[in-house]
Amino acid sequence: MKSRLMILALAVFSFSAFRADAQVDVTINPIGLLFGDLSVGGDFILSDEFSVEATIGIGGGNDDFTSLKWSNIPIGVVGKYYFNPDDGADKFYADAFLRFISRSYKADGDTNYAEYSQTRFGLGVGIGYKSVSRSGIVFDIGFGVGRALVDNTKYEDSGTEYTVDWPDIMFQGKLGIGYRFGG
Repeated sequence: MKSRLMILALAVFSFSAFRADAQVDVTINPIGLLFGDLSVGGDFILSDEFSVEATIGIGGGNDDFTSLKWSNIPIGVVGKYYFNPDDGADKFYADAFLRFISRSYKADGDTNYAEYSQTRFGLGVGIGYKSVSRSGIVFDIGFGVGRALVDNTKYEDSGTEYTVDWPDIMFQGKLGIGYRFGG
């Protein structure tokens, strides 16, 4: 609960720290909504060629068939450089990102299913394209690849815990639909 209040306080502070005439693109991932994940992003436009986007997501649920509970929390910060923008912070871009993800799958009650948890932090680079309509509707798509600097992945079966050694590669995808505020 304390971490949720801290995230909310940081978000309110971040939005209040910008000038009133600043441009911000707020987006949501429509594909994630289909699968029960909520992922939102705020892209703060610092100049016509540069923006910084903060994203946070949350997902979770229960699988009634297998009696498993799952949760997923990705957090990311992306710096974007736009090549030849038309309306400021739009069209083709290259980016650098920091990404944190926490996932877990746990058995609900007395079952024979194994449990899995993963916490990863990494950085990488990517490319993307953002389109902004005259009415302010934003469409943003991107892809990136990077390296996990921290990887803590565990698997537990019948009381025995195993450490899983995943490859250090990380992927980041972006599909966002939203609206441009300001400017």
